[in-house]
Amino acid sequence: MKSTVYPAIAAIAATIATGAHAQSSVTLYGILDIGVQYTSNQGGHASVQEASSMMRGNRWGLRGVEDIGGGLKVVFKLESGFSPSTGALGQSSATAQRIFGRYAYVGVANDVAQITLGRQTDFMLDYLQTTANSWYGTSLQFHPAINANFFGNNGSNPSLDRIGGGEVDNSVRATWAPVESLHVGAMYGFGDAPGIGSPNSTQSYGATWTTKSSLVGAVYTARKDNLMPGTLRTLGIGGTATLGPFIVNALYTNSRWTLTGDVASIYDVGVRYNISPFQVVGVEYTFLDKNNGPKNVFYASIRNTYGVIYDYRLSKATDIYATYVFQHASGNRPAQLFGMSLSSGSSQGVAAIGIRHYF
Repeated sequence: MKSTVYPAIAAIAATIATGAHAQSSVTLYGILDIGVQYTSNQGGHASVQEASSMMRGNRWGLRGVEDIGGGLKVVFKLESGFSPSTGALGQSSATAQRIFGRYAYVGVANDVAQITLGRQTDFMLDYLQTTANSWYGTSLQFHPAINANFFGNNGSNPSLDRIGGGEVDNSVRATWAPVESLHVGAMYGFGDAPGIGSPNSTQSYGATWTTKSSLVGAVYTARKDNLMPGTLRTLGIGGTATLGPFIVNALYTNSRWTLTGDVASIYDVGVRYNISPFQVVGVEYTFLDKNNGPKNVFYASIRNTYGVIYDYRLSKATDIYATYVFQHASGNRPAQLFGMSLSSGSSQGVAAIGIRHYF
């Protein structure tokens, strides 16, 4: 990775001293996503509730670019998550209320490389999210949540393999695109004490290869725990392919907790069919496997999750959708879809309708 990242750093640094001030821009953007869902079993009872962030996380943000000449530009991004149901901030925790909990970074870039510093996601999200079922379905298909302690209680989405977005505080991130199809990146999140590898430190490395009709990517991320002498290591490999009106996605992730040797392996596969420019239907399947029986620190059971979704585009900025997701857990263990309370039995189903708007 040094042979790719460090030349990119040198190329940007070499041009910092040149160029005059030129054009700059700041863009306000966001997503509003809200609906109603019915759950077959939460703690032994069916429920109906308003729900948000089912298709995409609610957010608003500012991103800016300043051209400082010589092919170099300054970039920044400030992005806040929130609940449209209550107006409450997202990505906050008991110890920190974050105005910009999704992103808060600034950096420099040229046409092939970028370096940024601040709070930002690792490459599991950026390089592999479009290969996951949750990208084409809903957040119900994020891979099941685990204890937030594994992510440092920093407001990150608690899906095990970080596909839902694992934010890294105090991080430095470099990306490089030596050719149009190839993107590589490296990130280091400084921990709670000086020195490489300190508690709460994070490393992430990834690469993608894209064409007009396909994408393949691989990412490795490791976070050293700040409470226990263990590291959460996650490897992901995924891809997508467009075949006429069909889009096929597949993803494999493997997460290991080094302190106990517990492992969870997750397999996603999905197919989306474009009925028309305005209508899309998709089906998805996820298999979650793990070792060490019910003692596994991540999950007590093997799980099978099935999903179907229909999406209708009202305009370029607004769509409505309907989805149904069902999960079955092995060994009479309780099922639990992402964001739901535990079922009292081994199965759980959620039907939902919603509306999403981009601005």
